Amino acid sequence: MNIAKSFYSIFSRLYRKIKNQRLRSKLFLVYLLVSILPISFLVLYSYQTVKDQLIRQAVENIGSTIDQVNKNIENKLEMYAQVATLLYLDTQLRNYLINTYEAKDLSYLDAYDYINKTLYKMLAMNPNLKSITIYTENKSLFSDGLFIKHMEALPDALREQSLQAGGNITQFFPNNQSPAEKTVTLARSLNYLSLNYPYGILTMEISERELFSLIEKENNNKTIVVADENGNIITSGIKDRNIGNISEISDIGGKKTMVMQKTLKNGWETLVLLPYEELLGQAQKATTKMLFISIACILAAIVMIYGTSKFMTKRIEFLLQQIRKVERGSFALSFKPMGDDEIGQLSFALNKMSVTIQDLIHDVYKTELSKNEAEMTSLQAQITPHFLYNTLASISALAIKNNNPQVHRMADDLARFYRISLNKGKKCITIEKEIKLTEHYISIQKTRFEGLFNVHYVLDEELYQNTTLKLIVQPFIENCINHAIWDDECGINIVIKLAADGDDALFSVIDDGMGMPRDVFEKMRNRIEQPEGYGIYNVDKRIKLAYGERYGVQVYSRLGIGTSVQIRIPRTTMFL
Repeated sequence: MNIAKSFYSIFSRLYRKIKNQRLRSKLFLVYLLVSILPISFLVLYSYQTVKDQLIRQAVENIGSTIDQVNKNIENKLEMYAQVATLLYLDTQLRNYLINTYEAKDLSYLDAYDYINKTLYKMLAMNPNLKSITIYTENKSLFSDGLFIKHMEALPDALREQSLQAGGNITQFFPNNQSPAEKTVTLARSLNYLSLNYPYGILTMEISERELFSLIEKENNNKTIVVADENGNIITSGIKDRNIGNISEISDIGGKKTMVMQKTLKNGWETLVLLPYEELLGQAQKATTKMLFISIACILAAIVMIYGTSKFMTKRIEFLLQQIRKVERGSFALSFKPMGDDEIGQLSFALNKMSVTIQDLIHDVYKTELSKNEAEMTSLQAQITPHFLYNTLASISALAIKNNNPQVHRMADDLARFYRISLNKGKKCITIEKEIKLTEHYISIQKTRFEGLFNVHYVLDEELYQNTTLKLIVQPFIENCINHAIWDDECGINIVIKLAADGDDALFSVIDDGMGMPRDVFEKMRNRIEQPEGYGIYNVDKRIKLAYGERYGVQVYSRLGIGTSVQIRIPRTTMFL
């Protein structure tokens, strides 16, 4: 009991002594214990375990390597399977292959032309393909020795293998090839969709070098082999390229070797061979390095811990001084570079926070001024339209007083035109208002150009409650009046149409005026932003920006006949 009290008394005195020490001394003591003890234990433990850990990691890496290689190979074969599917689904190609050609029938030339273009295109799109060949039983279609060959030219083994695959891609790897010319043949039978009757066999040849490129980057410090289901080596990183079967592979250089393998979806095998000596050598080097590094760390830790604790506490004390300034309401802080660690970031954040607080105080003041200014501008903007309407009303009243009905009518139409077009600053109005807007404009122009044009309306009133951008019809009426009238005695006729076209509303403005010369029309259509097409460009651009690229303006014109403009917008009740 007395011994327990003695230990408790000693511990209490030590705790109080440590508690009252400066932060620098506390950090030094804690860092010393936390750093040296784990490092010492790690040196002893790691020496015993690092070898097994590195071997397990090597096994996992090899498994990942095999998975990646298999994925790359399967993706490559799938890409070529898609090429074969595209050719299989080509109905025109199938018709040319199964058609019977008479002796004097020259239609086989069309067949060769189509087949050559199609297969050349596939070769151009897939430059790693060495060749594409279709073998057919159709004797009336002569072999060209390149793309079209007869079935007897196909090896029996490949033919039987392709037919048994039932329309699926099959791989054929001839084992009598020289290492420099190794190829893999991908084949599938071509048959009707509804009948199990093959009308040909499609083959594609890819070089072994292309498959080797998929494993080349992963071949460092280890050997990767890809073989078919019979063990025949398709491609490998073995220096002796004359080895044809995995059964011929013995321990590399007479050394004990670790072998891992996995099977691809098509039955191929991927093997990775890694000498155990390579693994053990790396583990031995790693453990030796770790031993020396750990000893050096223990020696350096004592020096670094003291410097770190001193450096950290010095910066913390400086930050504490700046925080006390903020506490007293002073935001003009003085900071010196303190690094990019957590304390440096804390210093940066404190400095930024003080600047932000000052900016916020300033912004609140500016916001209040801007708010007052915006309210004054809004009130001023409301005065201008009312002033315009009142002025036009005064002109109209004065015209009536002086018995001038034309001026009265123009002023009244102009007032109505602006009242609708201004629309309280909104971009959209109803189609009914757009028609009214156009009618007011036409009324003004009829007063000016009396007897020079007649306007006819063909309107679907069911569309009146839909919305549209404002002022999309008036520019084209203006174009008709300014550019289409070629005879002051005959004048022109203008037809304004409104009709539904599916989910769209279609405005049409048609005139029987002079039309446009072809060169002017082409220039306007191709460079619509030019002055002669500015009105069209403006309306077309606004519609496309509001509704999308499928909407807009189409113009048709012929010299001496007239011009037709179609304006397409969606049927909507949305106000922008």
